[in-house]
Amino acid sequence: MGTKYGELRAAVDEVDLFDAHAHNVVAIESDFPFIRCFSEAEGDALELAPHTLSFKRSLRDIASLYDCEPSYHGVQTYRRNSGLQAISSKCFGAAKISVLLIDDGINFDKRHEVEWHGGFTPTVGRIQRIERLAETVLNDVHFIVRFCLLSILVTLVNKILGLKSIAAYRSGLQIDTQVTKEDAEKGLIEDLSAGKPVRIQNKSFIDYIFTHSLEFAVRFNLPMQIHTGFGDKDLDLRLANPLHLRAVLEDKRFSNCQIVLLHASYPFSREASYLASVYSQVYLDFGLAVPKLSVHGMISSVKELLELAPLKKVMFSTDGYAFPETFYLGAKRAREVVFSVLSDACEEGDLTIAEAVEAAKDIFRNNAHRLYKIEDASVSSTYKNLTLHNYASKSSNLSQKDIMFVRVLWVDTSGQHRCRAVPANRFYEVTVNSGLGLTFASMGMTSFSDGPADRTNLTGVGEIRLIPDLSTILKLPWKQQEEMVLADMHLYPGEFWEYCPREALRRVLKILKDEFNLEVNAGFENEFYLLKNLLREGKSEWVPFDLTPYCSASAFDAAFPILQEIYTSLQSMGVTLEQVHAESGKGQYEIALAHTVCARAADNLIFAREAVKAVARKHDLLATFVPKVFLDDIGSGSHVHLSLWEDGKNVFMASSGSETQYGMSKVGEEFMAGVLHHLPAILAFTAPLPNSYDRIQPNTWSGAYRCWGVENKEAPLRTACPPGVSSGLVSNFELKSFDGCANPHLGLAAIMASGLDGLRKKLKLPKPIDTNPALYEGELERLPRELRESVEALQNDQVLKDLIGEKLLTAVIGVREAEIDYYSKNEEGYKQLIHRY
Repeated sequence: MGTKYGELRAAVDEVDLFDAHAHNVVAIESDFPFIRCFSEAEGDALELAPHTLSFKRSLRDIASLYDCEPSYHGVQTYRRNSGLQAISSKCFGAAKISVLLIDDGINFDKRHEVEWHGGFTPTVGRIQRIERLAETVLNDVHFIVRFCLLSILVTLVNKILGLKSIAAYRSGLQIDTQVTKEDAEKGLIEDLSAGKPVRIQNKSFIDYIFTHSLEFAVRFNLPMQIHTGFGDKDLDLRLANPLHLRAVLEDKRFSNCQIVLLHASYPFSREASYLASVYSQVYLDFGLAVPKLSVHGMISSVKELLELAPLKKVMFSTDGYAFPETFYLGAKRAREVVFSVLSDACEEGDLTIAEAVEAAKDIFRNNAHRLYKIEDASVSSTYKNLTLHNYASKSSNLSQKDIMFVRVLWVDTSGQHRCRAVPANRFYEVTVNSGLGLTFASMGMTSFSDGPADRTNLTGVGEIRLIPDLSTILKLPWKQQEEMVLADMHLYPGEFWEYCPREALRRVLKILKDEFNLEVNAGFENEFYLLKNLLREGKSEWVPFDLTPYCSASAFDAAFPILQEIYTSLQSMGVTLEQVHAESGKGQYEIALAHTVCARAADNLIFAREAVKAVARKHDLLATFVPKVFLDDIGSGSHVHLSLWEDGKNVFMASSGSETQYGMSKVGEEFMAGVLHHLPAILAFTAPLPNSYDRIQPNTWSGAYRCWGVENKEAPLRTACPPGVSSGLVSNFELKSFDGCANPHLGLAAIMASGLDGLRKKLKLPKPIDTNPALYEGELERLPRELRESVEALQNDQVLKDLIGEKLLTAVIGVREAEIDYYSKNEEGYKQLIHRY
């Protein structure tokens, strides 16, 4: 095909490869029996390996790479004289592998650890083989008393990029997705009774591990690789047909789990191609089939994969293991095969050359980058811009020598930020896996006391584990020797505590995704006061930082050093600030954060609060998010804007002006109607203090009446049409009755649960209010005037109780009742809140 396909040839040969599935190199310096790379565990077949077509060609290719005699003796002599480091460098360099994901589940006696491979390829990650992990746990006497595979997986989640199952080798791919815990326990006992070392073979137990690992993969958004098709002789090929996975693929619990069928499912490549074409969650990997087959077999297998499967769902791996040469041969063969298949497709008119070039880059790199959550803005031969959104790539950099402490942060039921500081060396050696102990009482504390409130059912008896979420770790801009990380609450590593706010939000979001395929983006507007300390008549008094009016340039000038540092701090923390201005209150400011996925938006709000308060302290000021700092001045809110997304498209907005008369979609109206319906109960989460209701008053733009409007800032719910949105359409809605004392994860969880109820019941919105709602006094229902009314509404809201959890709601109500009692007896008590929020 000569120069006709020169551009395609160049793209195939030069693209940096993402090796999505490989195994460890063995730590032997000489006398590598490299013929075994094609016949591991095949017994007598080992003697036949030198006579196979694949071996003869591979031997010539390796000899050419090493520039040695093209014979087995010549290659072995070169290897023995060069050593492992040199041949590894040559093989990996020639393969041009930029990312290497390793399944280290094969129990080699002298293997190198995953990290060792980083000396030869820029980025290395880990794939966790679930059956091997289970066997490791079961063979450890310390874990046998309480086996929990998921608890171990949670401790590893920030070190792995995907999971893998070899169920095909054990009991086959006819997975029983409804296997019971009782049957699994019987199977476990059966496997344990066979003696040590434990080898998992019971089908019920394997199916139980498989399905629970899929649930874990969905929760943490990790791909699941599944061995399909041929393998060693202990595999029953009939049970390795991927069509057996239909029960898994049809199960709604796993509809969002990205499943990768390994090894081209050979000889079931057409079956795999069919599955990828009809199931959105199925992806294909053609490692092992290349280079183990003959040239004709390799080309035929890849062509069969592409018969039905979308080009965006097929990816490459070397399936290299034990010997560096296998990685090089896998890469070399794959390039040859993909060029042959794509050029044939061009000849037949299926693809243009430009489309073939794009397909080559997708197959070799881009598809895997997207699937395994790797950000690659500009991959080049220097690999300088390659970064992982995962602890696997960060671990070597996070615990820097200049880091002294890591703050482990959580937000309690009353919305207070709390933290424990751990010395950096202990954090990375112990805390990342084992967490920190924390009393049950921590989620029962109030804004006025650090003891648990009555009727929360939480006391000082019992302890949980704060497990750091390493995806949130960052270096503090205002404290150069410290890092900060958000934590989840576990009963023990792997089992979430019912009272964990972050998990409560994730749980409701998962239901929304599973039932309606919807995701929610959120963005917060944060109002706060800057206060300075004055001595008056010998008494300390906190007064406004300045007296400038709304949106004045002089206010911005006065606070510029502070606002500038807040901005740069947020930037370095990965939080996008979209606008900042002076608000109506004396010394009051507002920062607007960019919208992002709901759970991350809640995290960002916590980071923003921390940054604002810390920067203010540096300037000898106090920043406070208290809803009503001064009863005679304007209050502070934390308004949240929400939009609904499906497959990357904003579906809150109407697709046409006629979809609804309000410029929003049907699904958008139903979701918002659910929020309006449950709003009195939602306020128990989003306006959590008696002081919150001093803010929610008529004619203060805080939303005092139960209604909604289009661009109506006096309504608690308003739809918004920001710049860039077509006239007559709205892109999001705002909830104004949300303040800076609310736990953002619990507040959003209540909103999500309410919107979900609206979707389930197909609720409708009443007519919008297009004037000041106060004009309808007596006609419109007043939202709760005090916290007591919101708590009563929450007590009667079965939907929120079911979706958020009865135990967590009991704690919320107990804390709120304690707040009501205390502040009713201490009218001036709210003045101390500036030091807590």
